[in-house]
Amino acid sequence: MCRMPNAAPHFCAVPGCSALTTARRCRAHAVLAEHARPNYALRRLYRTPQWKALRTKILREQGYACAACHQVLAALEVDHLVKHEGNMALFWKRENLQALCRQCHQTKTQRGE
Repeated sequence: MCRMPNAAPHFCAVPGCSALTTARRCRAHAVLAEHARPNYALRRLYRTPQWKALRTKILREQGYACAACHQVLAALEVDHLVKHEGNMALFWKRENLQALCRQCHQTKTQRGE
């Protein structure tokens, strides 16, 4: 089964890069940007099997419905109700997690919550 990209390929956003991508940056520049983030060490936790299992549990418990707008989607983000800021107990605490759609999560993040 062949999957078609969602967007037309375009050049990487990094000046001088001639790689084509459907994302903002090509894979190589996306990795470099991720590694340069100040919270890179914490963000690595989101790629662990433990997080992936907990994320799946949250999504199933909420029936794949956004906690804010209640829209049912397959693609939801798991959000920390209270920012963990490196506190591992708060990071893994089930009661501190909720599933949000991308738009609701971005809105919450922009408010600084």
